[in-house]
Amino acid sequence: MKRIFRHIAGSRAAFTLMEVNLAILIMAVGVLTMTSLYPLGFRENEASQDDVRAAVAADEVLGKLSAALSSRNITWNKWVSGVQGAVTQCKGSAGDGWMAYYRQDGDVFRAERRSTINSKALAVFNALKGACSGATQVPNWTQNDKYAQGLVVQWGKRVVNGTVEDDHSRVSISFRMARRSSGLMAAPMYYTEVHFQGDQEKMEQ
Repeated sequence: MKRIFRHIAGSRAAFTLMEVNLAILIMAVGVLTMTSLYPLGFRENEASQDDVRAAVAADEVLGKLSAALSSRNITWNKWVSGVQGAVTQCKGSAGDGWMAYYRQDGDVFRAERRSTINSKALAVFNALKGACSGATQVPNWTQNDKYAQGLVVQWGKRVVNGTVEDDHSRVSISFRMARRSSGLMAAPMYYTEVHFQGDQEKMEQ
């Protein structure tokens, strides 16, 4: 009998079923936690790529427009007519400016479809392009159909006798780009302002 007890006491300790289950549970929680981080990382990576693409597109669009609109070969009449046409294109049923890319559905404002947004933005661009006729390089814009791209043009502002008026010698241009049309207003906005460089009196009318 003593020999049996000595054998039991000398045997190696083992894990109980409870301890094994607890270890499996801890590992499962760790693995699930790590797995849940992958979608978040993927979304963040996708968002950062979209931001880079938007910055590149904004630089291309705004850069070309700024260079063309700053040309000294543009006449005052062409400038005013083209910019006013672009400003008019930035009007919609839901409002002016960025609201032109939305439609009112009762008390709710919903973003237009991506194709509609891009078509309106291209119409705004082409109106500005008309103001650039006579410039050394007339700008062109090839849109990326995978993204919703918005372009808003507004006259500059000045204060005259305490009243805010449109300043037709300046124009502000804003650009946004988002993967989904519903995210257009939340996307970063890129902005530039261009001054008329021609001589209003001496340039050909």
